[in-house]
Amino acid sequence: MAKKEKSEKIKVEKYRSEEQTEMIRFIRILVIVIILILGIYFFTRIFVTKDLLNKDDEEREVIEGSINYNVTMIGSMLEKPEEEYYVMIYSTEDLRAVYYSGIMSGYSRNEEPLKIYFADLNKELNKKFYDSENINVDVTNLSDLKVGDVTLLKIRNGEIAEAFTDEESIASELAYIEPEDTES
Repeated sequence: MAKKEKSEKIKVEKYRSEEQTEMIRFIRILVIVIILILGIYFFTRIFVTKDLLNKDDEEREVIEGSINYNVTMIGSMLEKPEEEYYVMIYSTEDLRAVYYSGIMSGYSRNEEPLKIYFADLNKELNKKFYDSENINVDVTNLSDLKVGDVTLLKIRNGEIAEAFTDEESIASELAYIEPEDTES
């Protein structure tokens, strides 16, 4: 009986060609490689990034990125495409920041307002221009510019035409002008 089993095995192998044997080896290796890749993937997701079993991902909100063309850096504020515009410089952490923002938005409701750019003194590239004690806005070279807590600069043809360093003068310069009633 044992001889018959051995002979049957030999008969089965007899019918496989070398090409078939190589194909079977190739498929086995391919399956092993796929299992290894999937194992590494799930290992990484479970233990490294810890996001496979973490249900907090469903609660995360995706916020689309956007570019704010109204924000500028002080070092590049003279390079804007308009001939004449304003640059409002203040810190967003200042307690009066909402007031300054309100002045800017009120001015932008005028009929033909000049473009207003905003430069935040909290940005690392703008911090070197801040000096509350030695304000210097009458400069020809931007490296000499020093602004205080709030500054409004009127830029004309790539140069600082006017500078306002106190709240009252900024408010009067950026005053909201009611449109004239043409119906009467």
